[in-house]
Amino acid sequence: MRTSDIHTAIPQVTTTDDPNAKPTGTIEIPKPKLRLHVNDLRHSGCNTFLSLVPSLASTIDNALVAIIENLYTIPRSSPPRDPSKAPPIFTPSVSPTRSVTIFLRDIDGVAYTNGAELDDDHKEIHISLQYIHKALKLPNPRAEIVGVLTHELVHCYQHTAPRQAGDSAPRPPGGLIEGIADFVRLKAGFAPPHWKRPTSARERPEKWDQGYQHTAYFLEWLEDVHIGKGAIGMLNDRLLRVGYVGEGLQMEGEAPGTGSSAPLPSFWRDLFGSGIKQLWEDYGTYLDKPNKTNDAQRNDGNWEDEIINPFE
Repeated sequence: MRTSDIHTAIPQVTTTDDPNAKPTGTIEIPKPKLRLHVNDLRHSGCNTFLSLVPSLASTIDNALVAIIENLYTIPRSSPPRDPSKAPPIFTPSVSPTRSVTIFLRDIDGVAYTNGAELDDDHKEIHISLQYIHKALKLPNPRAEIVGVLTHELVHCYQHTAPRQAGDSAPRPPGGLIEGIADFVRLKAGFAPPHWKRPTSARERPEKWDQGYQHTAYFLEWLEDVHIGKGAIGMLNDRLLRVGYVGEGLQMEGEAPGTGSSAPLPSFWRDLFGSGIKQLWEDYGTYLDKPNKTNDAQRNDGNWEDEIINPFE
C-alpha cells in the first residue's frame, strides 16, 4: 500500500434547527502503509509471532476498525428528551498517521510506541521478542499478542493535544492515555485473563488515573452506564480541540484571590457535567450497587442531554 492510501475522511456535519437531525457521512477505516521490521529472524519469539499472527495486515485492519468504532464514531441515538436543545455532536477527526512500522526486537518489557524522529505522522510500534515467546505460556497467546498490538495501535491514532500547540497545550496524565488504549482493547474483546474488573469501590485503585486496565474499566463505565455511547470519543476529540485544559491545582476550587464560588473551567465538568473527583466517587457508588448489569443494559445511548457540548 502506498502512503497516499490512508483515508481520514471526516463526516460533513450541518447546522440545523431540527433536533432530530443526524450527522451525515461516514468515517473511512484508515489504511496506513504497514511495515514489519524483524531484528533477529533466529529468535524464537519471531517464529512465535509469525505463527500466531500469520496475516498481520488483516489483524491491524481489524484493530483499526475497533479504534474507529470506539473513538471516532458519532453515536446514532434517539433524540434528546428536551427538544428545545440541539444534541451535542463532535466532528471526528482521525489522526493523520501515514505509516505504521512494527519492530520485533530483543528488548525488555512488553511494547512501546513512538513517532518517527523526523515526522511524527509515521509511527513505530516496538514489541519485545522475549515477551512474545513468553506469551506461549498463557491460555490464549494469540489473543494476548493481538491485544498488545491493538493497545499500541491506539497510541498511533488517539489524540492527546491540539496538533499545532507544541508544548503549550496542557497534556493529559499518562494514566488517561494508557487507559484509553486499554479501553479500546477491552471493547475489542482482548482483555487478558489477569485483568480484574472491580466489583466494589474498595477494589478500585486509589486514583482514577492509575492507567491501563484500571482506568479502562472506569472509562467503560462512563461509556456504557453513566454517560452513553460516544462519551470516550467525545473525550478524545476534546483533547484534540483544546487539550487537557482546566485540570490544574485549582481545578475544583475557587478562582484564586477572587473569593468566587463559581466553578473554574474543568476538562471533565465541561464534558460530562461533573469534575473528575465526583465522577470517580460516582463510579465507586455504582460498583457498590447490586444489579449493576441491569443498569448497563438499560442504557440506550440517550446521552445528548447528559454530555455538555464544549463548543457551543
